[in-house]
Amino acid sequence: MRYTQLLLSLFLLFTFVIALPAPAPVEAVAAQDAADKNKNKNNNNNNGNKGTKTKTNNNGNTNKGQTTKATKNGTGGNTRPTADECAAAKKLATGIDKNISIQKQEQKDVAAVKKAVQSGNKAQFDQAKTKLVATVKSGADVRAENQKIAPKGNAAIPGLKKVQNAQATELKQAQGLTGGNADLNTIAQMEKEFSGGIDQNQQNKKDALKGC
Repeated sequence: MRYTQLLLSLFLLFTFVIALPAPAPVEAVAAQDAADKNKNKNNNNNNGNKGTKTKTNNNGNTNKGQTTKATKNGTGGNTRPTADECAAAKKLATGIDKNISIQKQEQKDVAAVKKAVQSGNKAQFDQAKTKLVATVKSGADVRAENQKIAPKGNAAIPGLKKVQNAQATELKQAQGLTGGNADLNTIAQMEKEFSGGIDQNQQNKKDALKGC
C-alpha cells in the first residue's frame, strides 16, 4: 500500500515538473534584451528627426514670408512711372489730342465730299476730295510723331499702331474716290472709321497717362 502511494506521489511530481515552463537560454535572453534596446534607440532617433523637420519647416515659412515681402516691394516699385516718364506721357497725350482734332476735321471733310457726290457737282467734289486727302495725311503725320515721342513701354503704343493701320486704309479710300454714286459706300465706311479712330485715340490718351 505504501509502495503504491509512493509511486503515485512520484508520478504526480514528475507530471508537475514537466508542466512548468522551461527557462529561456541565456543567449536568447541576451538577444531579446539587445533588440529591445535597439528599438528604443530607433524610436528616440525618429522623435529627434521629427523635431528637426518641424524646425526646417519653420525656417522655410520664414523664408517664404521674406520672399513675399521682396516681391511686393519689387512690384510696387515697377507700377509707378518716374517724373520724367510722366512728363513724356503728358506730351504724348497732348499729341493725341491734336490727332483727335484732326480726326474730327476728317468727319467734316468727308461730309463735304458726300454732299458733292450727291449733288453731282464735279468741281465741288474735286475741292472737297483734295481737302479730305490732305487732312488724312496731316493726321497720319501727327500720329507718326506721337509714336516717336511715346516713352518706351507706354501703354498707348499698341493703340497708336491700330490708328496707323486705320489711317493707311483711310488714305487709300480717300484717294480712290471718283465722284460717282459708287463712292457713297466707301464714304459710309470712312464715316465709321473716322468715328472709331476718335474712340481709339481717346483710349490711347487714357493709356498714355496711366500711373501719372
